[in-house]
Amino acid sequence: MQSKSKTDRRNFVMTAATAVGSVLSIGLGQEEAQGQELGAKAQSAAPSPLSFENLYDTSILSTTMKGEAADRLALRRLIDAWAHCADRRLAEQQASLFVQDGTILNYEGDPKTHEPHSTIKGRTAIRAALAVLNTFTVTLHMNGQSDVIIKGDRAIGQTYCLVHQFTMENNQRKCQTLGIRYYDQFLRQENRWYYVERRLIIDWSDTRVSVP
Repeated sequence: MQSKSKTDRRNFVMTAATAVGSVLSIGLGQEEAQGQELGAKAQSAAPSPLSFENLYDTSILSTTMKGEAADRLALRRLIDAWAHCADRRLAEQQASLFVQDGTILNYEGDPKTHEPHSTIKGRTAIRAALAVLNTFTVTLHMNGQSDVIIKGDRAIGQTYCLVHQFTMENNQRKCQTLGIRYYDQFLRQENRWYYVERRLIIDWSDTRVSVP
């Protein structure tokens, strides 16, 4: 009787061990399968190769952000794209940052007390006007503080900018520095932000001899 009891206990222990082993084996198999599945998802969701061509994309679909955050990022990219295109002499791209009938108004002084000294309307006219940048050997636009207010597909904003413009005269380099403010009106079309109107306000300027 005692021998039979011992045998039953041994059989119970062996059966339990086998069951635990089966459970562990199943668990490990599931974890491995889940790991492979996650790895496959991670691989499929891997971002496309980084490219400088994707910088300054003003589409709200070019970011994982949503809502106002995506709009604010796209608007800042639009503002910075203007500076980038100006310094790189990309007139075609720079003009395309506007809607077809977009407008630039140029002021030498605050719009509250000054009338615009020139008005440029339409992408074709804007692209032609940007040829003035070719009169400089090099320029540098540095955007500073900026803020926008967004309401639906429209927005307004103000941006401060410091511009350095270099010229060569009689084998002497000169630098003209401009303190600029931009008053902007924006429009979102097909998930992309554009300028509708850009008021370029020169608050001050300073020209000096520049020593390389």
